[in-house]
Amino acid sequence: MKVLRPFNFVVLISILSGCKSTYKDDAKGLYIDYKGLKAESINVLVNQTPQKSKNFNYGDEITVVVDGIDDFKMISDSNVLPGAEYAVSDEEGNVVSFFPDLFTKYGETGVSAEDAKKLKLNLVVGQPMEHGKTYYYLFRIWDKKSDKELKGNIEVNVL
Repeated sequence: MKVLRPFNFVVLISILSGCKSTYKDDAKGLYIDYKGLKAESINVLVNQTPQKSKNFNYGDEITVVVDGIDDFKMISDSNVLPGAEYAVSDEEGNVVSFFPDLFTKYGETGVSAEDAKKLKLNLVVGQPMEHGKTYYYLFRIWDKKSDKELKGNIEVNVL
């Protein structure tokens, strides 16, 4: 039986863990799963200011800013084909709002790789959400030409 040397073991673990990783911020209720697409930063803004908690008021605009993605497969010399969608689910997991592929208007031509490096998803806290309940803002960004994706959710306590 061959024993892996420490260096070989570290390299193997690095390769395997590079395929999928997670990020979690319990205080803000933010959870991210990376599978091939990795962002330099993911920021959550509430009314254009950094999010500080899981609590939101009716009318608040939640913006997820995904910055620095450069892992999309090129479809031409300068374009990529990203996909993005988001949904809102209640405490029981029922989807109360769903916004499918937000980039369908770009068809098969895609967008410039430079433009795809910074993507923003916006949600306004309101109907059908109710005061005093918890919801989950679920979002997904993916590469339409590969199996790479980035998924996340934000816990939303509606005050």
